[in-house]
Amino acid sequence: PNAGLIFATRTVVVALLVGIVVTLAASLRPAIRATRVPPIAAVREGAVLPVSRFARFRTLGSATLTVLGFGALLYGLFGKGLGTTGVLLWMGIGALLIFVGVAMLAVRIVRPLAGALGWPATRMGGAAGTLARDNARRNPQRTASTAAALMIGLALVTLVAVLAAGITSSFRGAVNKLWTNAEYAITAQNNFSPIPIGAADAVAALPNVEAVSNVRTGDAKAFGKSFFATAVNAPATSMFKLDWTVGSQAVFASLGDDGAFVDKGYAKKHHLQAGSPLVLTFASGKRKTFHIRGIFDPPPGGSPFGTVTVSQKTWDAYNASPQNIYSFVRVRGGKSDANRAALDRALKAFPNAKEQTRQQFIDNQISGLSSILNILYVLLALSVVVSVFGIINTLVLTVFERTREIGMLRAIGMTRRQVRRMIRHESVITALIGGVLGIVLGIVLGGLLVYRVDFIVFSLPLTSLVIFAVMTVVVGIVAAIFPARRAARLNVLEALQYE
Repeated sequence: PNAGLIFATRTVVVALLVGIVVTLAASLRPAIRATRVPPIAAVREGAVLPVSRFARFRTLGSATLTVLGFGALLYGLFGKGLGTTGVLLWMGIGALLIFVGVAMLAVRIVRPLAGALGWPATRMGGAAGTLARDNARRNPQRTASTAAALMIGLALVTLVAVLAAGITSSFRGAVNKLWTNAEYAITAQNNFSPIPIGAADAVAALPNVEAVSNVRTGDAKAFGKSFFATAVNAPATSMFKLDWTVGSQAVFASLGDDGAFVDKGYAKKHHLQAGSPLVLTFASGKRKTFHIRGIFDPPPGGSPFGTVTVSQKTWDAYNASPQNIYSFVRVRGGKSDANRAALDRALKAFPNAKEQTRQQFIDNQISGLSSILNILYVLLALSVVVSVFGIINTLVLTVFERTREIGMLRAIGMTRRQVRRMIRHESVITALIGGVLGIVLGIVLGGLLVYRVDFIVFSLPLTSLVIFAVMTVVVGIVAAIFPARRAARLNVLEALQYE
Protein backbone atom coordinates (compact mmCIF):
# COMPACT_ATOMS: atom_id res chain seq x y z
CA PRO A 1 0.00 0.00 0.00
CA ASN A 2 1.07 3.52 -0.74
CA ALA A 3 -0.50 4.99 2.41
CA GLY A 4 0.18 4.15 6.04
CA LEU A 5 -2.29 2.87 8.60
CA ILE A 6 -4.92 5.47 9.48
CA PHE A 7 -6.53 5.20 12.92
CA ALA A 8 -9.66 7.29 13.45
CA THR A 9 -11.45 7.55 16.79
CA ARG A 10 -14.71 7.86 14.86
CA THR A 11 -14.29 4.31 13.54
CA VAL A 12 -14.06 2.84 17.04
CA VAL A 13 -16.98 4.89 18.36
CA VAL A 14 -19.25 4.00 15.44
CA ALA A 15 -18.34 0.30 15.67
CA LEU A 16 -19.09 0.23 19.42
CA LEU A 17 -22.38 2.08 19.04
CA VAL A 18 -23.56 -0.10 16.18
CA GLY A 19 -22.57 -3.29 18.03
CA ILE A 20 -24.33 -2.26 21.25
CA VAL A 21 -27.48 -1.03 19.51
CA VAL A 22 -27.78 -4.14 17.34
CA THR A 23 -27.22 -6.43 20.34
CA LEU A 24 -29.86 -4.64 22.42
CA ALA A 25 -32.31 -4.65 19.54
CA ALA A 26 -31.78 -8.38 18.98
CA SER A 27 -32.40 -9.15 22.67
CA LEU A 28 -35.53 -7.00 22.99
CA ARG A 29 -38.08 -9.45 21.62
CA PRO A 30 -36.83 -12.53 23.57
CA ALA A 31 -36.69 -10.44 26.74
CA ILE A 32 -40.29 -9.30 26.32
CA ARG A 33 -41.49 -12.84 25.63
CA ALA A 34 -39.61 -14.18 28.65
CA THR A 35 -41.51 -11.81 30.96
CA ARG A 36 -44.80 -13.36 29.84
CA VAL A 37 -44.00 -16.83 31.17
CA PRO A 38 -45.85 -17.46 34.47
CA PRO A 39 -43.38 -18.17 37.34
CA ILE A 40 -45.04 -21.49 38.20
CA ALA A 41 -44.75 -22.66 34.58
CA ALA A 42 -41.16 -21.49 34.33
CA VAL A 43 -39.91 -23.76 37.16
CA ARG A 44 -41.48 -26.84 35.60
CA GLU A 45 -39.53 -28.95 33.10
CA GLY A 46 -40.70 -28.62 29.54
CA ALA A 47 -42.18 -25.16 29.99
CA VAL A 48 -42.63 -23.37 26.71
CA LEU A 49 -43.09 -19.72 25.89
CA PRO A 50 -46.63 -18.64 25.07
CA VAL A 51 -47.47 -18.05 21.45
CA SER A 52 -46.92 -14.43 20.54
CA ARG A 53 -50.06 -12.41 19.86
CA PHE A 54 -48.47 -11.35 16.58
CA ALA A 55 -47.53 -14.88 15.45
CA ARG A 56 -50.45 -15.08 13.03
CA PHE A 57 -49.10 -12.01 11.24
CA ARG A 58 -45.58 -13.41 10.83
CA THR A 59 -46.06 -14.71 7.30
CA LEU A 60 -47.73 -11.53 6.11
CA GLY A 61 -45.12 -9.35 7.80
CA SER A 62 -42.15 -11.30 6.49
CA ALA A 63 -43.57 -11.35 2.96
CA THR A 64 -44.22 -7.61 3.16
CA LEU A 65 -40.66 -6.92 4.31
CA THR A 66 -39.27 -9.07 1.50
CA VAL A 67 -41.39 -7.32 -1.14
CA LEU A 68 -40.45 -3.90 0.24
CA GLY A 69 -36.80 -4.95 0.21
CA PHE A 70 -36.90 -5.96 -3.43
CA GLY A 71 -38.77 -2.75 -4.21
CA ALA A 72 -36.09 -0.63 -2.53
CA LEU A 73 -33.34 -2.62 -4.24
CA LEU A 74 -34.94 -2.24 -7.66
CA TYR A 75 -35.45 1.47 -7.08
CA GLY A 76 -31.79 1.82 -6.17
CA LEU A 77 -30.76 -0.09 -9.29
CA PHE A 78 -33.12 1.47 -11.81
CA GLY A 79 -34.22 4.77 -10.25
CA LYS A 80 -33.37 7.92 -12.17
CA GLY A 81 -31.18 10.72 -10.87
CA LEU A 82 -30.26 9.10 -7.54
CA GLY A 83 -26.52 9.62 -7.73
CA THR A 84 -23.95 7.21 -6.30
CA THR A 85 -24.88 7.90 -2.65
CA GLY A 86 -28.58 7.44 -3.33
CA VAL A 87 -28.04 4.21 -5.25
CA LEU A 88 -25.90 2.71 -2.47
CA LEU A 89 -28.34 3.86 0.22
CA TRP A 90 -31.39 2.32 -1.44
CA MET A 91 -29.51 -0.86 -2.29
CA GLY A 92 -28.37 -1.16 1.33
CA ILE A 93 -31.89 -0.62 2.67
CA GLY A 94 -33.28 -3.11 0.17
CA ALA A 95 -30.70 -5.78 1.00
CA LEU A 96 -31.31 -5.33 4.75
CA LEU A 97 -35.08 -5.68 4.37
CA ILE A 98 -34.68 -8.71 2.11
CA PHE A 99 -32.40 -10.49 4.58
CA VAL A 100 -34.74 -9.78 7.51
CA GLY A 101 -37.83 -10.74 5.51
CA VAL A 102 -36.38 -14.00 4.20
CA ALA A 103 -35.04 -14.90 7.66
CA MET A 104 -38.53 -14.43 9.12
CA LEU A 105 -40.18 -16.24 6.23
CA ALA A 106 -37.78 -19.15 6.68
CA VAL A 107 -39.73 -20.19 9.80
CA ARG A 108 -42.58 -21.24 7.52
CA ILE A 109 -40.43 -23.30 5.17
CA VAL A 110 -38.04 -24.92 7.66
CA ARG A 111 -40.14 -28.06 8.06
CA PRO A 112 -40.40 -28.92 4.35
CA LEU A 113 -36.79 -27.88 3.77
CA ALA A 114 -35.55 -29.98 6.67
CA GLY A 115 -37.61 -32.89 5.40
CA ALA A 116 -36.09 -32.66 1.93
CA LEU A 117 -32.52 -31.88 3.00
CA GLY A 118 -32.68 -34.46 5.78
CA TRP A 119 -33.69 -37.30 3.47
CA PRO A 120 -30.06 -38.37 2.83
CA ALA A 121 -29.50 -38.42 6.60
CA THR A 122 -32.37 -40.86 7.07
CA ARG A 123 -30.82 -43.14 4.44
CA MET A 124 -27.24 -42.93 5.66
CA GLY A 125 -27.83 -42.52 9.39
CA GLY A 126 -30.76 -44.85 9.99
CA ALA A 127 -32.64 -44.07 13.20
CA ALA A 128 -30.07 -41.44 14.19
CA GLY A 129 -30.58 -39.64 10.89
CA THR A 130 -34.37 -39.78 11.24
CA LEU A 131 -34.18 -38.33 14.75
CA ALA A 132 -31.83 -35.61 13.50
CA ARG A 133 -34.26 -34.61 10.78
CA ASP A 134 -37.19 -34.56 13.21
CA ASN A 135 -35.21 -32.52 15.73
CA ALA A 136 -34.41 -29.93 13.06
CA ARG A 137 -38.15 -29.69 12.32
CA ARG A 138 -39.19 -29.65 15.98
CA ASN A 139 -38.55 -25.95 16.59
CA PRO A 140 -38.70 -24.13 13.24
CA GLN A 141 -38.12 -20.71 14.75
CA ARG A 142 -34.89 -21.75 16.44
CA THR A 143 -33.66 -23.60 13.36
CA ALA A 144 -34.44 -20.64 11.12
CA SER A 145 -32.72 -18.19 13.47
CA THR A 146 -29.64 -20.40 13.63
CA ALA A 147 -29.49 -20.79 9.85
CA ALA A 148 -30.03 -17.06 9.22
CA ALA A 149 -26.41 -16.05 9.88
CA LEU A 150 -25.11 -18.66 7.44
CA MET A 151 -27.80 -17.65 4.94
CA ILE A 152 -26.67 -14.02 4.95
CA GLY A 153 -22.98 -14.92 4.71
CA LEU A 154 -23.47 -17.32 1.81
CA ALA A 155 -25.84 -14.90 0.06
CA LEU A 156 -23.12 -12.25 0.04
CA VAL A 157 -20.43 -14.72 -1.04
CA THR A 158 -22.68 -16.04 -3.83
CA LEU A 159 -23.51 -12.50 -4.92
CA VAL A 160 -19.81 -11.71 -5.32
CA ALA A 161 -19.24 -15.00 -7.16
CA VAL A 162 -22.08 -14.28 -9.62
CA LEU A 163 -20.73 -10.79 -10.31
CA ALA A 164 -17.20 -12.13 -10.75
CA ALA A 165 -18.37 -14.86 -13.13
CA GLY A 166 -20.31 -12.30 -15.15
CA ILE A 167 -17.37 -9.92 -15.39
CA THR A 168 -14.82 -12.57 -16.36
CA SER A 169 -17.15 -14.25 -18.86
CA SER A 170 -18.03 -10.90 -20.42
CA PHE A 171 -14.40 -9.80 -20.63
CA ARG A 172 -13.30 -13.08 -22.18
CA GLY A 173 -16.05 -12.88 -24.77
CA ALA A 174 -15.28 -9.23 -25.55
CA VAL A 175 -11.57 -9.88 -26.15
CA ASN A 176 -12.25 -12.88 -28.37
CA LYS A 177 -14.77 -10.85 -30.37
CA LEU A 178 -12.75 -7.63 -30.76
CA TRP A 179 -9.22 -8.99 -31.13
CA THR A 180 -9.28 -10.44 -34.64
CA ASN A 181 -5.89 -10.23 -36.33
CA ALA A 182 -2.96 -9.82 -33.95
CA GLU A 183 -0.75 -12.43 -32.34
CA TYR A 184 0.62 -10.46 -29.40
CA ALA A 185 -0.22 -7.59 -27.07
CA ILE A 186 2.29 -5.28 -25.41
CA THR A 187 1.20 -4.24 -21.91
CA ALA A 188 2.70 -3.08 -18.64
CA GLN A 189 4.09 -5.67 -16.26
CA ASN A 190 1.11 -5.11 -13.96
CA ASN A 191 -1.24 -5.31 -17.00
CA PHE A 192 -2.91 -1.96 -16.30
CA SER A 193 -0.38 0.88 -16.19
CA PRO A 194 0.54 2.96 -19.28
CA ILE A 195 3.78 2.14 -21.09
CA PRO A 196 6.18 4.41 -23.01
CA ILE A 197 5.41 4.77 -26.71
CA GLY A 198 9.05 3.88 -27.37
CA ALA A 199 8.26 0.25 -26.53
CA ALA A 200 5.83 0.00 -29.44
CA ASP A 201 8.26 1.83 -31.72
CA ALA A 202 11.00 -0.66 -30.85
CA VAL A 203 8.69 -3.57 -31.64
CA ALA A 204 7.55 -1.97 -34.91
CA ALA A 205 11.19 -1.79 -36.06
CA LEU A 206 11.58 -5.60 -35.97
CA PRO A 207 11.81 -7.19 -39.44
CA ASN A 208 9.11 -9.81 -38.78
CA VAL A 209 6.56 -7.31 -37.46
CA GLU A 210 3.93 -6.46 -40.07
CA ALA A 211 1.90 -3.92 -38.09
CA VAL A 212 1.52 -2.43 -34.61
CA SER A 213 -1.76 -0.91 -33.47
CA ASN A 214 -1.43 1.38 -30.46
CA VAL A 215 -4.14 2.42 -28.05
CA ARG A 216 -3.17 5.64 -26.30
CA THR A 217 -5.17 6.80 -23.29
CA GLY A 218 -5.50 9.80 -21.04
CA ASP A 219 -7.87 12.35 -19.53
CA ALA A 220 -10.13 14.53 -21.63
CA LYS A 221 -13.17 16.67 -20.99
CA ALA A 222 -16.36 17.37 -22.94
CA PHE A 223 -19.81 18.62 -22.02
CA GLY A 224 -18.39 19.69 -18.65
CA LYS A 225 -17.32 16.20 -17.54
CA SER A 226 -13.97 14.41 -17.53
CA PHE A 227 -13.45 10.89 -18.84
CA PHE A 228 -10.83 8.58 -20.30
CA ALA A 229 -10.33 9.15 -24.00
CA THR A 230 -8.27 7.01 -26.36
CA ALA A 231 -6.39 7.35 -29.62
CA VAL A 232 -5.58 4.78 -32.33
CA ASN A 233 -3.60 4.54 -35.54
CA ALA A 234 -4.57 3.13 -38.93
CA PRO A 235 -3.48 -0.54 -38.39
CA ALA A 236 -6.40 -0.90 -35.96
CA THR A 237 -8.58 -1.33 -39.06
CA SER A 238 -7.45 -4.92 -39.51
CA MET A 239 -6.79 -5.83 -35.86
CA PHE A 240 -10.13 -5.00 -34.25
CA LYS A 241 -13.69 -5.67 -35.27
CA LEU A 242 -16.30 -3.34 -33.81
CA ASP A 243 -20.08 -3.35 -34.14
CA TRP A 244 -20.71 -0.04 -35.87
CA THR A 245 -24.08 1.67 -35.70
CA VAL A 246 -22.66 4.59 -37.69
CA GLY A 247 -19.63 4.09 -39.93
CA SER A 248 -17.52 1.01 -40.59
CA GLN A 249 -14.04 -0.42 -40.05
CA ALA A 250 -12.74 2.28 -42.40
CA VAL A 251 -13.32 4.83 -39.62
CA PHE A 252 -10.02 3.80 -37.98
CA ALA A 253 -8.01 4.95 -41.00
CA SER A 254 -10.14 8.00 -41.81
CA LEU A 255 -10.09 9.87 -38.50
CA GLY A 256 -7.59 12.41 -39.79
CA ASP A 257 -6.90 15.57 -37.80
CA ASP A 258 -10.45 16.28 -36.64
CA GLY A 259 -12.31 12.96 -36.73
CA ALA A 260 -13.54 11.01 -33.71
CA PHE A 261 -15.71 8.03 -32.94
CA VAL A 262 -17.72 7.49 -29.77
CA ASP A 263 -19.57 4.66 -28.08
CA LYS A 264 -23.30 4.25 -28.52
CA GLY A 265 -24.25 5.22 -24.97
CA TYR A 266 -22.27 8.47 -25.08
CA ALA A 267 -23.74 9.37 -28.46
CA LYS A 268 -27.28 8.77 -27.22
CA LYS A 269 -26.73 10.76 -24.03
CA HIS A 270 -25.40 13.82 -25.87
CA HIS A 271 -27.46 13.44 -29.07
CA LEU A 272 -24.42 12.90 -31.29
CA GLN A 273 -24.65 11.61 -34.84
CA ALA A 274 -22.46 11.49 -37.93
CA GLY A 275 -20.92 14.91 -38.48
CA SER A 276 -21.85 16.30 -35.05
CA PRO A 277 -19.21 18.64 -33.58
CA LEU A 278 -17.53 17.62 -30.32
CA VAL A 279 -15.22 19.98 -28.42
CA LEU A 280 -12.54 18.12 -26.44
CA THR A 281 -10.34 19.66 -23.77
CA PHE A 282 -7.15 17.64 -23.29
CA ALA A 283 -5.13 17.24 -20.09
CA SER A 284 -2.69 19.83 -21.44
CA GLY A 285 -5.48 22.40 -21.41
CA LYS A 286 -5.62 22.61 -25.20
CA ARG A 287 -9.01 22.42 -26.92
CA LYS A 288 -10.02 21.15 -30.32
CA THR A 289 -13.27 20.62 -32.17
CA PHE A 290 -13.78 17.16 -33.66
CA HIS A 291 -16.51 15.78 -35.89
CA ILE A 292 -18.13 12.40 -35.33
CA ARG A 293 -17.09 9.87 -37.99
CA GLY A 294 -18.42 6.74 -36.33
CA ILE A 295 -20.50 5.34 -33.45
CA PHE A 296 -19.89 1.81 -32.16
CA ASP A 297 -21.73 -0.49 -29.79
CA PRO A 298 -19.25 -1.95 -27.27
CA PRO A 299 -19.84 -5.60 -26.37
CA PRO A 300 -20.55 -6.79 -22.82
CA GLY A 301 -17.18 -6.87 -21.10
CA GLY A 302 -16.05 -3.54 -22.52
CA SER A 303 -13.54 -2.59 -25.18
CA PRO A 304 -10.03 -1.09 -25.26
CA PHE A 305 -11.50 2.16 -26.57
CA GLY A 306 -12.68 4.97 -24.35
CA THR A 307 -15.78 7.09 -24.55
CA VAL A 308 -14.21 9.18 -27.31
CA THR A 309 -11.43 8.02 -29.65
CA VAL A 310 -9.35 10.23 -31.96
CA SER A 311 -6.35 9.64 -34.21
CA GLN A 312 -2.94 8.95 -32.72
CA LYS A 313 -1.42 11.85 -34.66
CA THR A 314 -3.86 14.39 -33.24
CA TRP A 315 -3.53 12.97 -29.74
CA ASP A 316 0.24 13.33 -29.79
CA ALA A 317 -0.07 16.93 -30.99
CA TYR A 318 -2.28 17.89 -28.03
CA ASN A 319 -0.63 15.86 -25.25
CA ALA A 320 2.88 16.56 -24.02
CA SER A 321 3.67 13.02 -22.86
CA PRO A 322 1.51 10.49 -24.72
CA GLN A 323 1.56 6.89 -23.49
CA ASN A 324 0.07 3.61 -24.68
CA ILE A 325 -2.18 1.51 -22.54
CA TYR A 326 -1.95 -1.40 -25.03
CA SER A 327 -0.18 -2.16 -28.29
CA PHE A 328 -1.27 -5.04 -30.51
CA VAL A 329 1.24 -6.71 -32.82
CA ARG A 330 0.83 -8.75 -36.01
CA VAL A 331 3.91 -10.74 -37.04
CA ARG A 332 4.86 -12.92 -39.98
CA GLY A 333 4.86 -16.58 -39.08
CA GLY A 334 2.27 -16.18 -36.30
CA LYS A 335 2.99 -17.17 -32.73
CA SER A 336 6.36 -18.84 -32.37
CA ASP A 337 9.26 -19.04 -29.94
CA ALA A 338 11.46 -17.08 -32.36
CA ASN A 339 8.98 -14.23 -32.63
CA ARG A 340 8.51 -14.09 -28.87
CA ALA A 341 12.26 -14.01 -28.35
CA ALA A 342 12.56 -11.13 -30.84
CA LEU A 343 9.83 -9.19 -29.04
CA ASP A 344 11.49 -9.79 -25.68
CA ARG A 345 14.80 -8.46 -27.01
CA ALA A 346 13.11 -5.36 -28.38
CA LEU A 347 11.42 -4.73 -25.03
CA LYS A 348 14.54 -5.29 -22.95
CA ALA A 349 15.14 -1.54 -22.79
CA PHE A 350 11.63 -1.08 -21.36
CA PRO A 351 11.46 -3.09 -18.12
CA ASN A 352 7.85 -2.04 -17.48
CA ALA A 353 6.64 -3.58 -20.76
CA LYS A 354 5.99 -7.22 -21.67
CA GLU A 355 4.57 -9.21 -24.56
CA GLN A 356 1.78 -11.74 -24.20
CA THR A 357 -0.55 -13.82 -26.32
CA ARG A 358 -4.30 -13.37 -26.42
CA GLN A 359 -4.91 -16.06 -23.80
CA GLN A 360 -2.21 -14.66 -21.55
CA PHE A 361 -3.71 -11.20 -22.00
CA ILE A 362 -7.12 -12.47 -20.90
CA ASP A 363 -5.73 -14.43 -17.94
CA ASN A 364 -3.53 -11.58 -16.74
CA GLN A 365 -6.31 -9.01 -16.96
CA ILE A 366 -8.63 -11.30 -15.02
CA SER A 367 -5.94 -12.03 -12.40
CA GLY A 368 -6.19 -8.45 -11.14
CA LEU A 369 -9.90 -8.93 -10.53
CA SER A 370 -9.22 -12.28 -8.86
CA SER A 371 -6.90 -10.65 -6.33
CA ILE A 372 -9.62 -8.19 -5.31
CA LEU A 373 -12.20 -10.98 -5.15
CA ASN A 374 -9.98 -13.08 -2.90
CA ILE A 375 -9.84 -10.21 -0.42
CA LEU A 376 -13.63 -9.93 -0.50
CA TYR A 377 -14.00 -13.68 -0.04
CA VAL A 378 -11.77 -13.61 3.04
CA LEU A 379 -13.77 -10.75 4.56
CA LEU A 380 -17.10 -12.41 3.80
CA ALA A 381 -15.81 -15.73 5.14
CA LEU A 382 -15.76 -14.11 8.58
CA SER A 383 -19.56 -14.01 8.51
CA VAL A 384 -19.56 -17.75 7.81
CA VAL A 385 -17.25 -18.26 10.80
CA VAL A 386 -19.72 -16.34 12.97
CA SER A 387 -22.50 -18.65 11.80
CA VAL A 388 -20.47 -21.65 13.01
CA PHE A 389 -20.58 -20.29 16.56
CA GLY A 390 -24.31 -19.72 16.19
CA ILE A 391 -24.87 -23.35 15.25
CA ILE A 392 -22.62 -24.50 18.10
CA ASN A 393 -24.57 -22.43 20.64
CA THR A 394 -27.89 -23.77 19.40
CA LEU A 395 -26.73 -27.38 19.47
CA VAL A 396 -25.27 -27.02 22.96
CA LEU A 397 -28.58 -25.56 24.11
CA THR A 398 -30.57 -28.39 22.53
CA VAL A 399 -28.30 -30.96 24.17
CA PHE A 400 -29.01 -29.36 27.57
CA GLU A 401 -32.75 -29.29 26.88
CA ARG A 402 -32.81 -32.89 25.67
CA THR A 403 -30.55 -34.38 28.32
CA ARG A 404 -33.25 -36.72 29.63
CA GLU A 405 -34.31 -37.58 26.09
CA ILE A 406 -30.73 -38.49 25.16
CA GLY A 407 -30.45 -40.52 28.37
CA MET A 408 -33.62 -42.41 27.45
CA LEU A 409 -32.30 -43.09 23.94
CA ARG A 410 -29.06 -44.41 25.41
CA ALA A 411 -31.00 -46.56 27.86
CA ILE A 412 -32.97 -48.27 25.10
CA GLY A 413 -29.88 -49.07 23.06
CA MET A 414 -28.56 -46.03 21.19
CA THR A 415 -24.77 -46.11 21.13
CA ARG A 416 -22.44 -43.17 21.72
CA ARG A 417 -21.56 -43.25 18.03
CA GLN A 418 -25.22 -42.98 17.07
CA VAL A 419 -25.68 -40.03 19.43
CA ARG A 420 -22.77 -38.23 17.81
CA ARG A 421 -24.18 -39.05 14.39
CA MET A 422 -27.61 -37.69 15.37
CA ILE A 423 -26.19 -34.35 16.54
CA ARG A 424 -23.89 -34.15 13.53
CA HIS A 425 -26.72 -34.78 11.07
CA GLU A 426 -28.90 -32.21 12.81
CA SER A 427 -26.10 -29.66 12.51
CA VAL A 428 -25.58 -30.41 8.82
CA ILE A 429 -29.32 -30.14 8.10
CA THR A 430 -29.46 -26.76 9.84
CA ALA A 431 -26.41 -25.57 7.91
CA LEU A 432 -27.87 -26.81 4.62
CA ILE A 433 -31.09 -24.87 5.24
CA GLY A 434 -29.05 -21.69 5.62
CA GLY A 435 -26.86 -22.66 2.68
CA VAL A 436 -29.73 -23.33 0.26
CA LEU A 437 -31.53 -20.12 1.17
CA GLY A 438 -28.31 -18.11 1.01
CA ILE A 439 -27.16 -19.47 -2.34
CA VAL A 440 -30.58 -18.98 -3.96
CA LEU A 441 -30.85 -15.46 -2.55
CA GLY A 442 -27.31 -14.63 -3.69
CA ILE A 443 -28.06 -15.82 -7.23
CA VAL A 444 -31.22 -13.69 -7.37
CA LEU A 445 -29.49 -10.56 -6.06
CA GLY A 446 -26.49 -11.13 -8.32
CA GLY A 447 -28.76 -11.61 -11.32
CA LEU A 448 -30.49 -8.29 -10.63
CA LEU A 449 -27.18 -6.45 -10.38
CA VAL A 450 -25.89 -8.06 -13.58
CA TYR A 451 -29.09 -7.13 -15.39
CA ARG A 452 -28.61 -3.51 -14.34
CA VAL A 453 -25.00 -3.28 -15.54
CA ASP A 454 -24.87 -3.11 -19.32
CA PHE A 455 -21.34 -4.45 -19.78
CA ILE A 456 -21.85 -7.68 -17.81
CA VAL A 457 -23.66 -10.82 -18.94
CA PHE A 458 -25.15 -13.27 -16.46
CA SER A 459 -23.02 -16.35 -15.92
CA LEU A 460 -23.71 -18.95 -13.25
CA PRO A 461 -20.48 -19.93 -11.41
CA LEU A 462 -21.30 -23.63 -11.08
CA THR A 463 -17.89 -24.59 -9.69
CA SER A 464 -18.09 -21.92 -7.01
CA LEU A 465 -21.64 -22.94 -6.10
CA VAL A 466 -20.57 -26.56 -5.66
CA ILE A 467 -17.70 -25.38 -3.44
CA PHE A 468 -20.13 -23.30 -1.38
CA ALA A 469 -22.44 -26.30 -0.98
CA VAL A 470 -19.56 -28.50 0.18
CA MET A 471 -18.41 -25.71 2.49
CA THR A 472 -21.90 -25.62 4.00
CA VAL A 473 -21.70 -29.31 4.86
CA VAL A 474 -18.23 -28.80 6.33
CA VAL A 475 -19.55 -25.92 8.45
CA GLY A 476 -22.25 -28.21 9.82
CA ILE A 477 -19.78 -30.99 10.60
CA VAL A 478 -17.30 -28.65 12.30
CA ALA A 479 -20.02 -26.96 14.34
CA ALA A 480 -21.23 -30.34 15.63
CA ILE A 481 -17.88 -31.56 16.97
CA PHE A 482 -18.14 -30.20 20.52
CA PRO A 483 -21.92 -30.61 21.06
CA ALA A 484 -21.84 -34.16 19.65
CA ARG A 485 -18.97 -35.19 21.92
CA ARG A 486 -20.70 -33.71 24.95
CA ALA A 487 -23.98 -35.47 24.15
CA ALA A 488 -22.22 -38.80 23.63
CA ARG A 489 -20.39 -38.53 26.97
CA LEU A 490 -23.53 -38.00 29.05
CA ASN A 491 -23.88 -40.51 31.86
CA VAL A 492 -27.07 -42.47 31.22
CA LEU A 493 -28.27 -42.58 34.84
CA GLU A 494 -27.46 -38.93 35.49
CA ALA A 495 -29.15 -37.93 32.25
CA LEU A 496 -32.34 -39.80 33.18
CA GLN A 497 -32.43 -38.00 36.55
CA TYR A 498 -31.59 -34.59 35.06
CA GLU A 499 -33.98 -31.82 36.11
